[in-house]
Amino acid sequence: MNRKRKLMLGIVILLALVATAIPVYISKQHTTFRAEVTDHMTMLDKFDRLEITRFSSTSGDREEVIIKDAGGIQDFLKDYKDIELKKINQRDTERESPYYYEWRLMINKEEREINGFGITLYNKHSMTIYNGNDTRDKLQDYKVPQDMNWYKMERLFAGIKGEES
Repeated sequence: MNRKRKLMLGIVILLALVATAIPVYISKQHTTFRAEVTDHMTMLDKFDRLEITRFSSTSGDREEVIIKDAGGIQDFLKDYKDIELKKINQRDTERESPYYYEWRLMINKEEREINGFGITLYNKHSMTIYNGNDTRDKLQDYKVPQDMNWYKMERLFAGIKGEES
């Protein structure tokens, strides 16, 4: 009888461990844009500039815009802060769009300019984030479960490009 109790107790403990480990693992797979980008900055870090490059998926043409105003950078990032992301191992290449965008967020960290983040937006449902502060796993692909406001970003890019002209 004693051996049977130990076996049952062991099975119950094993099931309890598995039942807690699975939700923890799943919760680490889901995150937000804010948690992956802006929350990694300290209070002393300041936005230096945001370089936005639009690449043509077919011809390879590229256009570049640079935002140097910290307030303008925050306004631009504010539209994407609550986007939910899901970590994936390989990005979705089936739903390609005519353009993809690459953002380079340069940060002034204690009077030194560093390449803080690189964000590549492939389409409405796929992005890659490069975190310059990480020592490993600097590149991470994400799936965007809900539709990202791709048209709004295109309008913002066109508006910024129009201001430069």
